[in-house]
Amino acid sequence: MHNKRGLFLIISAVITISLSFTPSLGSSVNIANAQSSPCVNGEIISSHSSNILPVILIHGYFEPSSIWSVWEDLLSQNNIPFCTVSFHQSDDPCGSAKDHAGELAQIVQQVKSMTGQDKVNIVAHSKGGLDSRVYLDNTNTPDVANLIMIGTPNGGSPLADNTILANLWLKFSPPNSFFCTPALFDLATGAAATMANQNTHTNYWTIAGDWVPLLQFCSASLIDTPGSNYLRLVLGLNNDGIVPVESVESQQYFHHLSPSNHCHQDLLGDGEYKVAEPILLGKQ
Repeated sequence: MHNKRGLFLIISAVITISLSFTPSLGSSVNIANAQSSPCVNGEIISSHSSNILPVILIHGYFEPSSIWSVWEDLLSQNNIPFCTVSFHQSDDPCGSAKDHAGELAQIVQQVKSMTGQDKVNIVAHSKGGLDSRVYLDNTNTPDVANLIMIGTPNGGSPLADNTILANLWLKFSPPNSFFCTPALFDLATGAAATMANQNTHTNYWTIAGDWVPLLQFCSASLIDTPGSNYLRLVLGLNNDGIVPVESVESQQYFHHLSPSNHCHQDLLGDGEYKVAEPILLGKQ
């Protein structure tokens, strides 16, 4: 078991090092007022229906805002105003949940002003859900009707835990170029971001990826090898390849939407959108 633990630490380190060399994607041209818009992409327009609130899309750990391209098209088809966020003031995409939450407070007010609505909906992938939870806790704002968290490690991520251990084991001293910090530490089990309190003004929803190692591989993950899948099976982790289901759904006040059979990085397709669509249209 000791050898397996060491192997897992090495795999975790390799993953994180590989991620650090992922090329960043350029932001698209800002919409509305290019000087003041908080969106790197989106269609922020006045909503004629009081039931259709603007949607703020928030990316996760070490992700570009372009991950939302499918959702942007689907939101446009439904005439739902949206804003795709890229955090610029907090060393995005490696900023802490606390820093991102501070920026999000400003972004929500800007989107409300741009759309003429008094509330917004937030849809967040992975760590973006923790950023949003911290924002909601810190402000106790009534401005967010729904938060939909997709693959968010609300109870922490075993992969992050082992990556941090590998960092110490390999005698690296974070922050450094091999690790996306301080964001990485928000993903650890027991991190302050995972312990954010409930904002009773907001409905919290989750979509978890239900990945079964014996039946499929995670094509989007950098650790998709037969050995790594077997290792996860031995460790008893039934998850989307990165975040366990029980972590996504960890709080009693979360409402659980239908799970997805996609991998962590593939949780932003039309299937997941259809699950969230009634909420975004004000029908649920």
